[in-house]
Amino acid sequence: MTKISIITPTFNAEKFLENNIKSVQSQKIDNIEHILVDAISKDNTLKIVDKYQNHFSKVIIEKDKGIYDGMNKGIQAAQGELIGILNADDYYNEGALKLILKTFELSAAKDVVIYGDMYVEYEKNLVFSKGDLTNTAFEKGTFQINHPTVFVSKSLYERIGLFDIKYPTGADREFLLRAHHNKVKFIKIDQILSIFRLGGLTSKFSLRSIVIRTKEEFTIFKKYYSNFFALKKSIKQFYRMARNTLFLSIFGNKIFLKFRIKWIKKNG
Repeated sequence: MTKISIITPTFNAEKFLENNIKSVQSQKIDNIEHILVDAISKDNTLKIVDKYQNHFSKVIIEKDKGIYDGMNKGIQAAQGELIGILNADDYYNEGALKLILKTFELSAAKDVVIYGDMYVEYEKNLVFSKGDLTNTAFEKGTFQINHPTVFVSKSLYERIGLFDIKYPTGADREFLLRAHHNKVKFIKIDQILSIFRLGGLTSKFSLRSIVIRTKEEFTIFKKYYSNFFALKKSIKQFYRMARNTLFLSIFGNKIFLKFRIKWIKKNG
């Protein structure tokens, strides 16, 4: 029987972690492990972890070099043939993991990426988000990553490598582009698999950090596309972050997130 590993990286995640844990428990799968990687939280996260110590297969508590470094530690510790990453804010729909496992077991390919659709949630409002990791989307550079719905076979991580932590905000995009470049099979499940809670990583950027992130975006895309295309994507990224930072400074986080959820609903 296929074993599935769920990795949850945390840092000061007390607000939603318990809901995350319960969503994994509700899947009612025997051959599953839940690995938590904490970057030495200062709030009550570790008290919650202690409360559910019998739930976790492994808990790693140590400083890291960013969220993707924490994910890599979890991947290296995982024993499952299939690995999903569920950030502390997010949670699975009931029955999602059974569907993922069934799809994986029916696949003829060993190295695969399985993904699906999700809801984006803010203040109990749910908006549909369609995942798109098709060949066409990769070729056009319009791919849509629904992070908590993405499951990767451990053999693929072993073959093409883990998240590259020199990309502190875009290592997931680079990994999936690398997988596509290596002719990996992507399998889409046309169902809502998880809920992504909006606002977990929303922050206000300085001009310096926006420039750094824009350069990172350019570096990632120029590895797999033309320099012109990479420049176009990175300019759009710069504009989006600058606009969002201005909006945040004027209206505050709450109004900004309400605007974001409406924009996602309108644009998909």
